[in-house]
Amino acid sequence: MMEKTSITVDGHKIQVELAKTPAEHMRGLMDRRELGQNHGMLFIYPLAYRASMWMKNTYLPLSVAFINTNRQIVHIADMHPQTSKIHRSPVAVRYALEVNLGWFDTNNVKPGSLMRFSITGTSISS
Repeated sequence: MMEKTSITVDGHKIQVELAKTPAEHMRGLMDRRELGQNHGMLFIYPLAYRASMWMKNTYLPLSVAFINTNRQIVHIADMHPQTSKIHRSPVAVRYALEVNLGWFDTNNVKPGSLMRFSITGTSISS
């Protein structure tokens, strides 16, 4: 079972599962049929790089925010279920946050918004 925590994005609280390993990154939200309104998955990468996401075997429409080492959103993309289109961060990022499609628009979260969180047992805390 994946570790879970709360994060705050531009003042909005989200319950997230943490994807920290390569296997968890590859699995993501594949095969899920539902995701709570203020829930998501936070992908944590060991080093900053140009991350890529796709929706193969993913049944939920999602939005993804790519987030740099300063925890600032640098790009947001909308992703449609069961497609093979690659969504890539425009610059090196340390995190990606997947939420239900439209969550960022609904909550007026845009590139430049900051993410806050603390994760115990890792070197990444705010």
